[in-house]
Amino acid sequence: CIACNLCSLACPENLIVVGWERTADRKKLLTTFTYDLSRCMFCGLCEDACPVDALELTQDFEIAHYNRDGMVWDRKMLEDGPQPTRYTR
Repeated sequence: CIACNLCSLACPENLIVVGWERTADRKKLLTTFTYDLSRCMFCGLCEDACPVDALELTQDFEIAHYNRDGMVWDRKMLEDGPQPTRYTR
């Protein structure tokens, strides 16, 4: 991600939040990235708008959660990928 904010502007649901700051050499540094999957309609407009293919909508569905807090993904979760839910008896 180059913090261009094009994905956020392309999203009709306004569910992507991109935070950035300028470095000493005037480049953008990504500080925060959140993606609210509970509001996503998977239209793919964010993926199409990204000039560096940082977003990818796939057929892998690992988005089931017990509460809505788990549906808001941040930068770390997107970099690490979804973790399987642990179930113990």
